[in-house]
Amino acid sequence: MKKSLFILMLLSIEFLTAQSVAKVENHRSQAMDVVLFTFGMDQPISIGTLSKSGELNIKLPEDINQISDEAKENSMNDADYTLFSNCGGGEEMLSEDENMKAAKAGYVSLSTKENGYSGLLFMVTDENLVPWLEAYGNIDAVLGSYFEVVYMASDFNFKGECTSTLTVSETDSIVTQYTYDLKLKAGFNFIEYKIETLEKHEMPTPYGENESEMIDKPIKVSVSSSQTALPNTKWFVKYF
Repeated sequence: MKKSLFILMLLSIEFLTAQSVAKVENHRSQAMDVVLFTFGMDQPISIGTLSKSGELNIKLPEDINQISDEAKENSMNDADYTLFSNCGGGEEMLSEDENMKAAKAGYVSLSTKENGYSGLLFMVTDENLVPWLEAYGNIDAVLGSYFEVVYMASDFNFKGECTSTLTVSETDSIVTQYTYDLKLKAGFNFIEYKIETLEKHEMPTPYGENESEMIDKPIKVSVSSSQTALPNTKWFVKYF
């Protein structure tokens, strides 16, 4: 029995040491703090560190007592607007009793003593989603997930669907279905937007008045939540 326990302990140690550490591949070899500016640029909230070798240590804070009530109040919106902006503003998604206060945490940012706003971290499962996010969806999307952080005033659970319709021409509209399964805790949470289905649509381009191109658009997206960064998350930096 003792021998079996010893073997199990060795296997557990080997498994733990073999687990990959979150790493930023395009890092500048400089130690940085990872922060959120949810409640203003003058009140950064530390959520981790980025080492010189690019290893990323993220832990969302359990309390933000250092942030004033006034700053929180100025930054918070109704939960329907914060969580369901893809659904035409989300006004009909929640009842008055369910509609607590919440805030989008903003970009996950990098900070140093010399430069408090040194860069941004993008959380995705496919590197090709980074330029798509930067272009506000005006280039081809790819299948995969992107992530954001939200702050909730209290615990919040929600399951449901909504449909977003964007008219792009007299004969074509982009209809996107969002399916939500949210289990959010009071405080900061990760939200995953998983693009499950794409569809090509003819979109106007900025290069000419009558020019257009076919672009892959998301038409089915599932939305879920977590208190920790998911294992399949890839991290990419955009420096300033």
